[in-house]
Amino acid sequence: MIAIQQVHSFADALKYNEKKMNLQDVTQRAELLDHNFLDPTSEAVLKEVKMINSLHSGRMKNDGYHVALSFSENDKVSDKMLKSIADDYKKGMGFSDDHLFLLYKHNDGEDHKHIHVHLLLHRLSIDPETGKTKLVSDSNNYQRSEKLSRQIEQKYGLEVVKSSKEAQDRAPNKDELEMIERTGKLSDRMLIQAKVKIALSDANSLNSFIHNCAENGVYLLFNQSTTTGFISGVTYVMDNGFIAKGQKLGNQYKWNNLKDRINYEQSRDGAAARSANSETRARFKDILEKSSRGAENQHQEIIRTPNNGNGEPSRITSKDEYDVQNVYNGRFDSNSGRNDRSEETEQEIEEAVSNQFSIGASAVISGLSGLLGSVGGDEVDEDEKRRKRRLKR
Repeated sequence: MIAIQQVHSFADALKYNEKKMNLQDVTQRAELLDHNFLDPTSEAVLKEVKMINSLHSGRMKNDGYHVALSFSENDKVSDKMLKSIADDYKKGMGFSDDHLFLLYKHNDGEDHKHIHVHLLLHRLSIDPETGKTKLVSDSNNYQRSEKLSRQIEQKYGLEVVKSSKEAQDRAPNKDELEMIERTGKLSDRMLIQAKVKIALSDANSLNSFIHNCAENGVYLLFNQSTTTGFISGVTYVMDNGFIAKGQKLGNQYKWNNLKDRINYEQSRDGAAARSANSETRARFKDILEKSSRGAENQHQEIIRTPNNGNGEPSRITSKDEYDVQNVYNGRFDSNSGRNDRSEETEQEIEEAVSNQFSIGASAVISGLSGLLGSVGGDEVDEDEKRRKRRLKR
C-alpha cells in the first residue's frame, strides 16, 4: 500500500475531491465512502470546519491532513475493508474518532487496476472536558506514515511495498508500462534511468561518472554554489534534449545518495563539476535557453496566481523547470536560496499515486536496460512525444 500525504488547507482538498465527484464521465467519478460530518454537503462541511477553527487560539498554518492510499491490483479490497484500513491509518497517525473526516474512493476509468482512496482529515478536535481544541502534530509524518503502511499491509495481507528509502528507481507509470507492451521501447525517463545506472556501475569518482554518462549520451548539470562550490543537486540532460532532475528518476540518482557512491570530495572535485556544467550549457544552449525562458514565465505566473483561474492548481512542473533555469544561468547558490520544493498540489497527489505504484517496477527497469543496444540514445518514441504534447495542452 502506498500512502502519499500532505498537510495543507482542508478547504482546498475538499474542493478537489468534490470536483472529482462531479466529473461528466461517470467512469471517472469519485464516490464518498464514509464520513462523520452532520451533513456531507460541501457548504455544510466548510461551515462545521470553520466553526472549529474559530475556537483554536494557537498557531496553525494548515488545518487539513490529506492522504491517498493506493493498492496493488493483486489486493482484493472491498469497500468495507477500505473503510477499516482508513480507520486504522487515521488512528495510527494520531487522529481519533472525534476528528472530522471524509473518505473518497477514486476511479480513473474502467481499466484502472489500482484502487485508491483519499482520506481527508481535520487536524483539530474539541476536548470534551475542557472545551479547548487539540491539534494533531504533523511532525515526522512521512516516516510515521511509511512505518504504519507496512503494519497495515501485514494486518490485511496486502502486497508488500518497498519503503521510499529501499526503492532506488522511481517506478514506471501506467502510460510508460503500456508503451513498453505496445512498442517495446522505453520512455525518455526510463531510458535515462538505464543509461545513468550503467554509468554508475563502474564509476569510482566524479570524473569517471561524468565520463561514463557522456559515453552513454547523458550530460550533467550540478546545482553548484557560485560562492562556495557546494553541490546540492544534479540534473541529467540526455543527448535528445530530455531533462530530468535526480528526484524524478529515483533515490539512487539524487545527489545526496550519489556523492557517497562516487567518493565525491568538494575540494578535489569542484573544478570537475564546474567543467561539466560549462560543457552541458554549451552543448544544449538552445534547449536550455528555451527551458529557461518558459520556466521563468511559468514561475512568474505562479507568483501572480496560485491557480489557473478555475480553482485548479498551477502546473506542477514549473518549479522543477525553474530550478533548471537557475542552474543553467549559473545563479544557484546553496547559501542564498535552496531549491526546496513547495507543498504538493492536489494534482501532484493524484499523479504520485499513478507514478509510484507499480509492482516489480525496479525489475522492469533493470530487465529493460538490455534494450539500450537496440534503442539509440537519439531515438525518441513518437507516441511518447504525442502524449507529452497532449498533457501540455
